[in-house]
This record gives sequence, structure tokens and C-alpha cells, in this order.
Amino acid sequence: MQRRPLHLNLTCLLFLFSLALQAQEIDVQNYRTYDGSFNNMSNPSWGAVNDLLLISGDRMGYANLIAQPAGPNRPSARRISNSLFSQGSPLSDPYELSDFIWGFGQFLDHDFGLTPDGSEPMNIPVPQGDEMFDPFNTGQAFIPMVRNVFDPSTGTNALNPRRHPNIITAFIDGSGVYGSEDYRANWLRTFEGGKMKVSAGNLPPFNTYNGQYDAPVDPNAPHMDNPVGLTEKIFVCGDSRASENAVLLAFHALFLREHNRLCEELAEEHPEWNDEQLYQHARKLVGGLIQSITYDEWLPALGVSVPAYTGYKEEINPQLFNVFTAAAFRVGHTLLNSTLLRMDADGNEIPEGHLPLRDAFFNPYHVMETGLDPFFQGMGTQKMQTFDAKVVDDVRNFLFGPPGAGGLDLVAININRGRERGLEDFNAIRQNFGLNTYSFFQQINNNQEVYVKLLGLYGDVNDIDPWVGMLAETPAQGAVFGPTLNRIMEVQFANLRDGDRFYYEIDPVLSEEEKAWIKNTTLHDVLMQNTGIKLMQDDVFGAMDFESICGSMTADISGTVTTEDGIPVPNVMVNVLNDSEAMQLMTTDEGNFSFLSVPACEVNMVGLERTDGLTNGVSTADLIRIQQHILGVQTLGSPYKMIAADVDRSGTISVLDQIHLRRVILGQNDFFPNNDSWRFIDAKYEFQTNAPQAEDFPETVTVEDVLSQNMDLEFIAVKVGDVTGDANIGDGLAPDELENRSQFIFTLQNMELQAGQSYDIPVFASDIAQLEGYQFGLDYKAGALQFEGMKAGVLPALDESHFAHFPEAGFISTSWVRPANAKIEDGSPLFYLAFRALQPVTLSEALSLSEAKIKAEAYGQNGAISTAGLAFEQSQSGLETGFALYQNSPNPFKASTVIAFRLPEAARATLTITDLSGKVLLSRSGTFEAGEHQWQLNRSDLPATGILFYTVEAGQEKATQRMVLID
Repeated sequence: MQRRPLHLNLTCLLFLFSLALQAQEIDVQNYRTYDGSFNNMSNPSWGAVNDLLLISGDRMGYANLIAQPAGPNRPSARRISNSLFSQGSPLSDPYELSDFIWGFGQFLDHDFGLTPDGSEPMNIPVPQGDEMFDPFNTGQAFIPMVRNVFDPSTGTNALNPRRHPNIITAFIDGSGVYGSEDYRANWLRTFEGGKMKVSAGNLPPFNTYNGQYDAPVDPNAPHMDNPVGLTEKIFVCGDSRASENAVLLAFHALFLREHNRLCEELAEEHPEWNDEQLYQHARKLVGGLIQSITYDEWLPALGVSVPAYTGYKEEINPQLFNVFTAAAFRVGHTLLNSTLLRMDADGNEIPEGHLPLRDAFFNPYHVMETGLDPFFQGMGTQKMQTFDAKVVDDVRNFLFGPPGAGGLDLVAININRGRERGLEDFNAIRQNFGLNTYSFFQQINNNQEVYVKLLGLYGDVNDIDPWVGMLAETPAQGAVFGPTLNRIMEVQFANLRDGDRFYYEIDPVLSEEEKAWIKNTTLHDVLMQNTGIKLMQDDVFGAMDFESICGSMTADISGTVTTEDGIPVPNVMVNVLNDSEAMQLMTTDEGNFSFLSVPACEVNMVGLERTDGLTNGVSTADLIRIQQHILGVQTLGSPYKMIAADVDRSGTISVLDQIHLRRVILGQNDFFPNNDSWRFIDAKYEFQTNAPQAEDFPETVTVEDVLSQNMDLEFIAVKVGDVTGDANIGDGLAPDELENRSQFIFTLQNMELQAGQSYDIPVFASDIAQLEGYQFGLDYKAGALQFEGMKAGVLPALDESHFAHFPEAGFISTSWVRPANAKIEDGSPLFYLAFRALQPVTLSEALSLSEAKIKAEAYGQNGAISTAGLAFEQSQSGLETGFALYQNSPNPFKASTVIAFRLPEAARATLTITDLSGKVLLSRSGTFEAGEHQWQLNRSDLPATGILFYTVEAGQEKATQRMVLID
């Protein structure tokens, strides 16, 4: 024996010590143990490693009721194999199910059941002259086989017959990926980011020091079966049988990839999670996926109807039945094809050719050579063999090699396995599961070829081997299996689910969103996310010619639309353009959209649009910020705000953008030149320059080829013109923002206007030094006044371009931004409004503030926004000494508001509130000293909402203003 070098011994010791340090104790209340213990807190060993398989009836079927194999007088298992199960030509499944059925079925089998061989011989006699196993007619040939291990404390008497352990967890928990004991699970981990080891090609690791094929073999790697021995280097997975064939290995690799993919997603969603948290959560998700695929896809495809799930049942033992592992779940061998198809992305046979099943056993080179995709592509195309008492020769004569050179007969082994495990006969098994017994062979299958052979082999209908009876039985209506196997499957899979405290639908850690994701994720989805396959039918368990896949393959297109601050944007029209017709959806209140089952081969592009609300979020405040950006005083700082500032979509931000924006604010234009109200940018795009508005950033998502997997999109919504970020994604400015604002009052000299006379009415304001800009609108009585324009005052750069006039509506709008470093003389008129009186009228009765087309706002330093108000002065000086009525604040309001007024002398004043019809809603009076006063109104004081008018009268003075009450 060669001694291993010292440095390798030390490396191994350090590695083992490292695993011991890194492995963490599992919280059994919330997470699965690796060995399945403590799933049931009252019976911790149920379903755990080494828990004994269950007896389906009240006794075992041993010949002596203790341990001697059942059916000692039955014919040789090889004779039955030759007589009944020999298959000459392919017999494709009539339901056109694919090879995914048996491939996933074997992966599932290795996830929850393993009773290994012991050392006790149970050789299978070969009939003399057997063409394959006794070609020289010796009569001495046999097929080697040993009995399974058993619990040594059993098999002592008829009351304690031989029982067998399940040495892996019985739960559908992904143990085939992760392992059923701590050491294997830890060996498979990287302990970085929750991920598991992989080898080149994103395949499972090899049994070497670093998991790669070209490294030395690690003698401490977990055991992996390798009876063929083509190479000492073999893939290591959670189950020791993973390399038995290429299809089985492909499933192990697939879910390994899914685990690592999920770890990346979880790490992005939860950057605070450590390696253990990421690993254990991904392990939960993968286990849940395997469960969901089993119960929602695989079993229904086979016609097995498991009762609806009603929750965890502590009294149910989830352990497998002895008959399930020794017979029922071995029937999938009849579904195997003699050739594993290997196809390229175009549906053609790959250059390396298809793979004979007999050459696929324990040969890692086939997967290393071509990867997984050709095998999966072939599985989806090829129909499985029909479920019957026929099995291809590749496993009936050439299992693990040719006869005489390691080759075995899997049919004979399955029959013999049931006998050595003490299974009762087929009829007794039926009774154990509540079914009536058969009295005649024809009742099992009325096909003469079948029942005549059964009669000739067994003679007695009560002596049939269970595995043989299950395969020979006529399938139930609408099902692949016969009634007996169907019933066993229903009971066993119900127990596996209902007796599992961590079944994904009631898992204590998974969120409802994660449970829904598991429920809605199919095996097709897992394949498309973890392989390079472009075309695969939605239902992978149904076989389909490659040429037909495009017509039936679908994908979901979903996503979210938010602002750059993550606020969901509703009411966005999402358009999916395809070859046949356009599909449209509006985003929800949460900013989500979801197109289900979109033809995957027809999608061309996904685009978004929202054309409503041109002025939403657009105000003079945006003009101020754009000016600051242009002058370099304060840059916009965000690529999305810079795109919003490029109002004319020229690729630059300039004074022209301010001009275009002002015309929209004033109501002169109802469009942005060369632009839309909203733009939507693919959130994945990374801006490359300091001028993002000039980049060719994606505003649609183009599908160049087939939509091979579900599309999850994220778009950032940009409201053009809104650089202050105050656009309301609903139907207007949020009222709560208005209620907290102060007021900035513009004052006018109230005067009696004479018909035929023209007037230049000065507009004043206090604290003008703090004013950076404003905007507001004025209503005037078109029958009483004629607007003749504006005249400049002390506001710099204010001219007619800052005003818009709508004579038919009797409306004037104005917007102004203080030029950089401009000084303004306080106390002087800001500007003049020129009117011609068409009839005698009091100015305050013919002119009022209006927000019909433009919000009334004033902008101070540091971005402060006030509500603009209008007050009429009775004195001719414009100074704040005469009677004045101010705009209520806040306005609009929904809880309370304050109405302020000023009296030049002590007087009795009356407040009157009316609606649009003139109906008086409220009246209050009081005596006040000279100076500033106010009334506070509460929502409960007023019976109506909407536009209201308030009037204050004091002696000969009277003024009216408008306010808005909202719900």
C-alpha cells in the first residue's frame, strides 16, 4: 500500500477541521436537518436517515414469516424476464409523454429512498441455455445479486420479521442535491456566498481536492457509486448514485445550478445575509421547487391524483413503504428508451451522435464532452416507452455492461428484490391498500399475450410477484399506471407531503411571495434559467417534435415601472409587439405588469407609454432648477433628471428647454417638441458619459431571438420637464403637500373702474428679495374687463413671454424666474396689468386668482415652495395699511384652513362662505381691532366640498376670494 505524502495528510486534516468550524448547528424549528431528524418534533426519527421502511399490511411476506425470501416456489426471475418482459421493438407511450418522465422520476427516487446492498448472496438462477447469460448451455449460470442490508435487531421471529432501513431522508427535500448527512453536505459547499462547488462546464464537482477533473483524487471525498470503474474520477452529488446515467446526472447538475443561481439573487436582495443564511434559504427554495414539480407537474402527467393539500398532519409517518421501494417505484424501468437522444439547438443530432443507453452507465465523459443541453433537448423530443410488461434489452441484458462482463438483468433483479425484501403477493398488496383482489388472470390484463404468460408462469393468481403484477395490470382510465400502482402512488405521495413539516406551502421561513414563486415555477422554467436551451415546450413532460415547439412554447413577460426613487408608477401602457398581434396592459397601482403565456417565438419588442398629465410635476420650480444646472450653480445630479430637463429631446440642456417648458406651464403649448410626456428607460442600462440625455439609452426591450425564458423587466419612469421630482404618479399633486405650505401674497390696489377707461394696475409683494420665481393664473370677467397686456416693473427680465392670455376664457397665466444675481427693489410694483374697463366694476369683483390651468406658487431660496395668494388693498399707495383679504392657507385643504384679513380700523366684520350657486353655507361675525386677524375653518364646519367662495365685509369694505375643499 502506498503511503500518502505528508502534505496531503495535513491538507486533508485542515480541510476536515475547516468543515467542522464552518458547519453551523441547524435551527430545527425552522430548517431541515440534513439527516431528516426532528422534522416531526414528537417522533424525531420519522423520515430520518436509517428510519425503517413501513410495512403496508399487518405482516411481511417472508416464506417463514421471519426472513426467508418470499415465493420460494415461484419461477426463476430470469425466466419471467425472458418470457414476459422481452421487448423486440420500440413501443412508444400512447399518451406521448417524454423521457423527462423517467428522468425526473429516477432523480426523485434517489431523493427519498436508498436501501443499499449487504453481503448476503441472493443470486438469480439463469435458465439453461439462456441466450445471453448461459450461451454455452452449462445450466450453472446465475446473475449475481445480494440482499439489501437490514436492521440487525429485526428478523428474530414472526413477530419481529426482518426490516430494512432507508439510509437517506424520506422527504422530498433535495437531499439528492445536498446530501443526507453533514459531511457530504459540507464537502459539497464552497462556504462562500451560500454556493456549492462546481467543476468546469458548471457541472457537479469531481471527487478531487479542488473539485476539478485534472486535480488529484481526494480520498476523503464522499462515497459515490462507480461499479463500472471507467475512471476513478467521478462526479460528487448529494446522492451516491448520481452518475448512474447521463440523464440522471443532468438533473443533479440542473438543480445544483439553480441553487447557485438563487444564491446570487438572494445575495442581491439581502446583502446583509451571510453564507449560511444564503445557503439554507436557497436550499429551502430548491427543495420547494422539486416538491412543486412533483405534485403539480410530474404526478398529474402520470394520471396520479393525490388528494388536495390540507396542511401538515403530525400523526402521519412520511417514511416510504417497503413495497414502494422494493417494487412500486421500480416500475419506471419499463419507460426507458434504448437510446438517449442528444440534440443541438436546431433540433439536429449532435456530431457525437445519440447515446445507446447500455453505454451511458457510470460514464462521466459523455456529460463532460457535450454538457447537459443535448440530453435535455433530446428528452423533450423523444417519447418514453409505454408502461407495460416490456423492458428494453439495454437494462434487461446489458445493465452496467454486456453479459458475462458485468452485465445484469434489471428486470430479474427487481423481481428478486421484492422476494428478498419479504413482499407479499400482488393480490395481498392490493388488499393492503384497500383494493379488491383479482380472481382470474384475465382481470389483471385481458390481453391474451399477457394473461396466458402470467398463467403459465405462476399458475395461481395469488402468487404473482408484486412488481410483475403492477406492470402487467391494464392501465386505469386516463392514467399511465394500473389501479394498484396508482393507489400506492396516491397514498405514498400524500404521506410524503402531509407528513412533512417543511412542505413548501407551510414552510415557516419562506415568504408568501416565495411560496407563490415556487408554485408558479415549472421544470421548463428551471431548465431555461440554467441551460443554454432556446426552445423547449412549456410542458416538458409531454414529448414534442422540435419543429412543433415554436407553436406551443410560451413565456411570461412581467416587470415593474418605478421612478428613480423606487416609487411605483401606475397607469403606464405596456405594449408587447409580436408577429400576430399587439398585447397591451396598464401597470397596476404597484407599478407592476404581467403578460402570461406569450408566444415565445413571436415576441419582437416591449415598449411603454403614458401620454397623460403633460403638466403633472411641471412648474416654474423646474425652470429654476434647470437654470441653476445650465449656469453650473447646482447640477441636477441624476441622469434621469437630466433626461427630464432635455425637454425638446435635442441631447442638450439649454435655454431652449426652458422656453419650451415655460410655454407648457403657461398653457400656450400642450406638447413638448419631439418628446413625450413620459419616457421609460431600461433600469439595467448603465450610463456612460456626463451627458446621459445625449446617450442612446434603451427605451424599449427588443427580443432578437426566441424568448427562451420568462422575461422580468424593470423600467425607470421619467416625467419630462419634472426635475424637482414632485410629479404625482396618480392624478395630480398630493394634497398633503399643499396643506403644509406657507403663503406668499401678491397685492393689488382695489379700485372702482369706470367704463371706457384704461388702467395700469400695479402688482406688489413683500419680501421680494427672497423670491426666486413664481407662477399663477388670474380669472377676469370678460364682459367687464379687456386685458391689454403687461408692463414691466422692478422684476428683471420680465416681459410678455412670461405671460399667456386666453381672452375667450378670461384668463391670464404668468411664470417668472429670477435671473442669476439679479437685485430687486422692495416696495415697488413688480409689474403692471393693463386693463380696459368695459363697464363700471370694482376690481376685486372682476379679478381673482385662479388655478384652473396653472398652480399658484411662489418659490423661495433653497427650493422652498409657498402657495401664491392674492389680496386687494384699499389704499392707493399699495402699502399694507388698508383693508385686505388674503388667500386662505392651506388651499386646497381637507382638514382645516385659515382665512386672514386686515382692517385699517376697528370694525365689525362678517365672513360668508358660499358655493358656486351662491348658496350660503356658513356665516360668522365678530368685532375686531385694527390690524391683522384670522378665522379658522374646520372640515366639519362645511357641508360641501369643491370650489367655494369666502367674502369678508367690514363697514364699506368688501372682498371675495376662492378656496377649494377636498376629501
